[in-house]
Amino acid sequence: MMCCNNCPFNPANNTNAPKCDNPICKKTESHCSENFCAKNIGSRCFMDYYVIDNLYRQDELAEGLAMESLRTALIGRDRALLISLFQAAQQELRIKMWNWLEENEPRSLWMLNPIFAASGLNELNTFTQTNSRTCSKYLEAIVSNQYSGRYYKQSYNS
Repeated sequence: MMCCNNCPFNPANNTNAPKCDNPICKKTESHCSENFCAKNIGSRCFMDYYVIDNLYRQDELAEGLAMESLRTALIGRDRALLISLFQAAQQELRIKMWNWLEENEPRSLWMLNPIFAASGLNELNTFTQTNSRTCSKYLEAIVSNQYSGRYYKQSYNS
């Protein structure tokens, strides 16, 4: 989740995007701060539901916000959101998210174990000890998107 004050779904923003009913960060005297800002909470929000539902439709806004939802999933250890992002994304975005995770958050790749298991791969505890041949098998599992079924429950009305 990004800071609500920067989110295109914030009711205070003049965009054509749908509006969030309950932004966490408020533009008031006690507006968000680094200690209490939605971007640091890691819980699902309107934006995440929008991203998942609209990645399936190859929506440009959803694709642009996918990395924000990826960050939300990692902060909140939200496996359902993370898997749904990979499942809903097109191949190019899946590769981009995988590369980002591999480079910046390799210790979080275990959250994708259901995808790896569906492809017949061993579960990951950590990704720091694998060789390039093994890495390519896991990337192939991500790109092929063999994990079936919608993992994330819809709570956004499009």
